[in-house]
Amino acid sequence: MKKRNYSKIAPLLFTLLLVQRLLFAGVNTYPQIDALHSADTIKKVVVKPDFKKTAVIDSLSLKKVSKKTILDVLNGIDSTHKIVSWRLNPKSFDLEADRGVDTSLFFPHLIVPTQKRLETITSLGNMGAPLQTDHFFNRNRNYKFIFSRYYSDYSSDIDQLNQFHVKKPLSLINYSMGGGNREAEQTMHVLHTQNVNKYLNAGFVYDYFGTKGMYKDQLTKDNLFSFFASYYRDRFSFQSNFSYSRIRNQENGGLVDDNEIQDVSIEAALIKFKLHGASSEERQKGFSGIVGYSIINRWVKGKDRKGNQILIKKPVFSLKAMFEANKSTRTYIDTSSSWKGSYYKNFYISQRATHDSSMLVTYESTILGEIDQLAKFPGLPGLRFWITNTRGRYYYFQPNDFVFKRSDNRIESNNFGFGVFSYSPYLSYTGSLRMYIDGYKAADKELLGQMMISPWKSSEYPYIKAKIEISDKEPDVFLKNYFSNHYRWDNDFVKEKWFLVGGSIGADKWRFEAGYNLARINNYVYFDSTGIPKQASGVTVTSAFIQKDFKLGGLHFTNRIVWQANTNKEVLNLPTFSVFSSLFFEYELVKKVLLGRIGANVFYRSKFFADAYSPATGQFYNQKEKQIGEYPIIDAFIDFKWKRAVLFFKGDHINNGLDAFSTIHYPLNRFIFKIGVSWIFYD
Repeated sequence: MKKRNYSKIAPLLFTLLLVQRLLFAGVNTYPQIDALHSADTIKKVVVKPDFKKTAVIDSLSLKKVSKKTILDVLNGIDSTHKIVSWRLNPKSFDLEADRGVDTSLFFPHLIVPTQKRLETITSLGNMGAPLQTDHFFNRNRNYKFIFSRYYSDYSSDIDQLNQFHVKKPLSLINYSMGGGNREAEQTMHVLHTQNVNKYLNAGFVYDYFGTKGMYKDQLTKDNLFSFFASYYRDRFSFQSNFSYSRIRNQENGGLVDDNEIQDVSIEAALIKFKLHGASSEERQKGFSGIVGYSIINRWVKGKDRKGNQILIKKPVFSLKAMFEANKSTRTYIDTSSSWKGSYYKNFYISQRATHDSSMLVTYESTILGEIDQLAKFPGLPGLRFWITNTRGRYYYFQPNDFVFKRSDNRIESNNFGFGVFSYSPYLSYTGSLRMYIDGYKAADKELLGQMMISPWKSSEYPYIKAKIEISDKEPDVFLKNYFSNHYRWDNDFVKEKWFLVGGSIGADKWRFEAGYNLARINNYVYFDSTGIPKQASGVTVTSAFIQKDFKLGGLHFTNRIVWQANTNKEVLNLPTFSVFSSLFFEYELVKKVLLGRIGANVFYRSKFFADAYSPATGQFYNQKEKQIGEYPIIDAFIDFKWKRAVLFFKGDHINNGLDAFSTIHYPLNRFIFKIGVSWIFYD
């Protein structure tokens, strides 16, 4: 069967967007609102109270004319904003406001998604390959499929994809390329969304990350697509997502001799690696849908932005039906196992070739009831209660498959829970308790809570955030049992227990944030130095961070410092310090038209036993062979921002040092020149 070349989809998407712009040029969904705004000004979402006018008043009385949209459902959203984005919190079922589109195009030259959070990473060195953040408290613990969890920073789970509400059709294109023909690297991000009317919105997102690789067998092709739609009108609401991803990576197993990377006279293409002919592929298909209906409503008095008295229709009791389906697969192929036996110590199926596969299919259905908080009593919480059924099947090869017909393992579990929520300009909080009553997660428990105090009714001025998590969870089904050509395990793990607290203070106006996190984990599950999952009695992890942007005229100095410590370094290794620092000069080349920036970024982390990587399982695992770190990675960049377009030029890894490793035996790319463009269409 002929393989499709998904990397060629970029020109087609660009053509479709161009046609769309021509067809919808000049279409204004809300002319009476857009007349209040400058065409070139797009503001990010700022959480502050503001009511959308939901009733009209004649000269004699207050008329009850409901015009409720998503702007009335989201708490603390200013309806004058042109772009509103939100996502579902799958734990508490809140619809949380989210920036969604970075209209300021902050640090556009930071192409690796995790680096947008200004954090150091452990990766395989090439774009599109697995990676994990070095900040323990930002690692993905809520993955759906363990074999693709280290791709989560490239895409979001189906139940956390963004939805949008826009006044005009919005399109965003980010594209970058770097390197010569031999090691060419490309990334692309395309977003398009538009409101058909003020109730109905639809759109799609496409992401591509790929490289031929500076070194041998580093080819990556990550294609991720999602489609979303939402409808909110009066009593009825609906939103849905569909996603598909296909990620293909060659696996080279790391360097045969780490010293070769230190010899700059050796061409990158001639450096020897441990595996040849090995590759992995992850696929994911998902669908989620939410249908809601407000059964009981009430009318309350309020005021519009002009101070006129109006009647606002508020829900009292609503019901929602939620459904989610996911299918995830991973395949690992290695045709060189017979002559590279020194890399893998075990061959449980075949010494000639490896073809491991795993699959997980889940279906989750939830019925949720919601009693809204009463505006008459500020601080009195609203209530949620739900019941959820999860069922599905999973597969990995087992020795019985040699003799008997293959059959998938079945899983099923039921849970119920309730939550509280309260939103106000000064104090907002949410909390939820979830309990599993039967099935493979029987007796699991999860308590979550978070709070924000903002005395000045805006995150622009000092605020305080706090969070807590107490959980008692069954380890992932693939952590307990697994069989493949090179790895097998049969573990009798007990439940993993987490107690986590954290908090932060900050002020957006002063470009400042500082925070602290503490986690005590009993029965901690990790991958040991042989690449096998094990369970430790306990570990305590703490971290503190501070982020501040200093500005003097056109000179900017942005810094983020993270400190971490843990009590059991036999099972968990973290850098004590990780630092991001950027020094750049910003100048208005053409007043109110063209802005220029020139500067440099530095990523640095202290020395530690960074995790190793296993191609066969796609997992990072513990190692005590060699420490890496204490090496700054320096990039130089020039950005030009012209209205809603940004062009950047970047020199990646300009210091090109001799100890440039991100993961043991996996070198960072040598110096590479990159160019990119970001363009927002909003009309």
